[in-house]
Amino acid sequence: MIKTERKIGVILAIGFVLTAIGGCANLPKPPTPTPTMSQEEQLEIFKQTAAAEAALTQTQDAFLNPSATPLPTETATPEIPPTATIPPIPPTATEPPRPFLSVGHKNCFIKHRASGDVTSSFVPFDPVYLEVCFTNDGSGTWNQNYFAQVTVNDEGNTHPGVVALGKEVKPDEKACFSFESGAAGSKLGQHCSTFALTTDGGAIVGEGIISCCWTVH
Repeated sequence: MIKTERKIGVILAIGFVLTAIGGCANLPKPPTPTPTMSQEEQLEIFKQTAAAEAALTQTQDAFLNPSATPLPTETATPEIPPTATIPPIPPTATEPPRPFLSVGHKNCFIKHRASGDVTSSFVPFDPVYLEVCFTNDGSGTWNQNYFAQVTVNDEGNTHPGVVALGKEVKPDEKACFSFESGAAGSKLGQHCSTFALTTDGGAIVGEGIISCCWTVH
């Protein structure tokens, strides 16, 4: 009986010790000391916090009060200096088409046949030399069979009645024919013979008529 009681006492003692030990394990531990920061670290954190607050404030202001979008600046267009006005070029005068057969300038040379002096003044029965010339003012060529003929013969003294051209005369070239009169005239006053440029077909060329006149005194 006594042994039994001892066992019970020992067990109770052990239980008490264990309970005491467990109670000690559940006692609150002292708080972990908070690490302290230096003044430099505190100042740096303050600066970062102030910068973050300033950035947040600017973002809020920009969102609540958006700035007006600037209009594009109107660029002044540089003035273009006036270009020099080129005077209009007058149209080139074009020559009217030439007729195929036409006579331009024409003339008559009269001279004393014996002396060779160029003159239009004679005494009765002086021999007279006559030369008539025509300029080709047309677009066609006069062939060698063209001729000049006497159409008005003063006192019948001018001869020969027909003189052949004998060569080709192109545009702007001149054709001349020689005649003579055996006598300037038997009467005093003006005497004339008329000549006509004629084609090989017998047609008188337009404007191809000329009169040669001289005076007997």
